[in-house]
Amino acid sequence: MNKWLKEPLLHFLLIGALLFGLYSLLNPEETSFSDNRIVVSAGDIERLSANWESKRSRPPTASELQMLIDSYIREEVYYREALALGLDRNDTVLRRRMMQKMEFLSNDLADLSQPDEATLNQHFLANQGKYELPARISFTHIYFSSAKHGKQIHEDAEKVLSEVSSTIGPLLRAPERGDSFMLQHHFTLETPFEIARLFGQDFAERVFQLQTGLWQGPIASGYGLHLIRVNEKVEAKLPELVSVIDKVRNDWMFEQRQTINKEIYDRFRQRYKIVVEDLAKRPEAESDAAKGGKSS
Repeated sequence: MNKWLKEPLLHFLLIGALLFGLYSLLNPEETSFSDNRIVVSAGDIERLSANWESKRSRPPTASELQMLIDSYIREEVYYREALALGLDRNDTVLRRRMMQKMEFLSNDLADLSQPDEATLNQHFLANQGKYELPARISFTHIYFSSAKHGKQIHEDAEKVLSEVSSTIGPLLRAPERGDSFMLQHHFTLETPFEIARLFGQDFAERVFQLQTGLWQGPIASGYGLHLIRVNEKVEAKLPELVSVIDKVRNDWMFEQRQTINKEIYDRFRQRYKIVVEDLAKRPEAESDAAKGGKSS
């Protein structure tokens, strides 16, 4: 059954049925109510009753149900008369609501097709960049303030780099070799995005290129200069599908909706000849242009 629901042919058949069913909606002048019959079906009554119960946590009484039916009939009468008078035309709010309903219908059509694991795996592998776990880095830095060191900042940073580079192992109080810093001096398993947010994109790119276990730099940021010792690096990796399968499914469904929506819109659009009037050729535009010429 699921395999059949995923067949493109079924999608086209459903789209065709949707087009046929909505034809009268898009062409109200051709809608016929010549028999003057308004049928309130058992399904309509069940829907009215269910809506009432969902809002009030109880079924409607007999009198309340009759009130709902009367209201439904009243709505249908006014709806038909409004269509007959053409009141649906040139109504921006109504046009937008009808467009939204059409989009809801096409979304429902797309949701009929549920992906199996093979389909999700194919989507997952084709879009690895979206699901890849980002690289992470832990580092300690020694900070040098531009305001404090001025033109000597590079020389001062290089001097401290020479001193700490000759030391074996990490320096627990290394940050004290530099200036106080408004943020922390130790960062643990941060992503490129997080480092770029704090120090800037160029700084982040350079830090992730550094070797582990060595004092290196200086590297500039918006704050000043930094000597960096990378303590740990975790490379970016692709997770197992099972750990992100819900996200993959949601992404696949979203793409399906986009595809089906475009198919339906394209088929509707083919029924119309689109004419976009050139504003410069309109008489009003020419008149306005003439006025503008006189005033200048």
